[in-house]
Amino acid sequence: MKQQDNKYLSNRKLVKSGSLLEIYQFGRDIHLERRIRHIKTEEEIEEAKKFPKPKASQEEILKSSARRAKRMIKRLIMANCFLWFKEKGKPYLPITLTLTFAENITNLKKANYEFTKFIRRLNYETNGIEGKDLKQSNLKYLAVFELQKRGAIHYHMIFFNLPYIKNIYKKMFDIWGQGRIMVGGKDKNFTKVKNQAQLQKIIFYFIKYIQKSVFENNCPRQKKYIASKGLLKPQENSFVEVVSLVESKLPSETLVYKYDGESEYNNSDINDTIGKPVNFMRWFNYRQYDLSKFPELDENIAEILTGHSLDDIDF
Repeated sequence: MKQQDNKYLSNRKLVKSGSLLEIYQFGRDIHLERRIRHIKTEEEIEEAKKFPKPKASQEEILKSSARRAKRMIKRLIMANCFLWFKEKGKPYLPITLTLTFAENITNLKKANYEFTKFIRRLNYETNGIEGKDLKQSNLKYLAVFELQKRGAIHYHMIFFNLPYIKNIYKKMFDIWGQGRIMVGGKDKNFTKVKNQAQLQKIIFYFIKYIQKSVFENNCPRQKKYIASKGLLKPQENSFVEVVSLVESKLPSETLVYKYDGESEYNNSDINDTIGKPVNFMRWFNYRQYDLSKFPELDENIAEILTGHSLDDIDF
């Protein structure tokens, strides 16, 4: 990583979300800054003059917002599943459910108010079970909302540390008090996520609701998901040396997906097309790795990333 005018430059980025590892390589160095305003370089200014960025349409803005939300939802689920533990050290198994309204509620503000009350009451119930302060917010969860064709709102949720509740369906139904509670489309038989294969299905299930149409008209500026406070965050690192070190430890069988933007860029006539916009990064390569079958390697990489943070640098 190079230092330039109190900025660190890098063309690499790594994001680790639980056993999911993503590595980016960019076509140009990008600025890594901490608590300082980004100042464009002369090269960036000239690039912008040659290839002015077209104003994005409303549809493009919505699609871009949905992509970011899907990416973060996937990372948050991967970063928190099987990583919250009971007192004896055994991990909680994640539980998913859907909350529906008996009344045809189409106002998101009203729906979110009822959702907040449900979480508060459920925290009170589970704190009593585990002997914790009744007023604490200990439950860790993520939820997305869906607008049905008739405009009705309902919530799809995943809990990361929900304890055992006797007669759970009846208790949940009473605590919610607004309509049905469903798990996998059924009214009973709460199921737990027990392995990575099930987890991937859950992630697909959640992000499919983050569609452009959800945020048109009714709630275009609404945040696409609800996450409890205190969730484990993905680990990010852009130190070239650290990313290279991590890459050197990855066996080929951990690679599950790759995209070669560099090759696609070099084989196009984009540089010969006057006026065609060029992203400042030019291109990016992307690699996705699954560390779930390599727990020791997973732990080792987590330790490497914990010891190398941009916050450790004195600007």
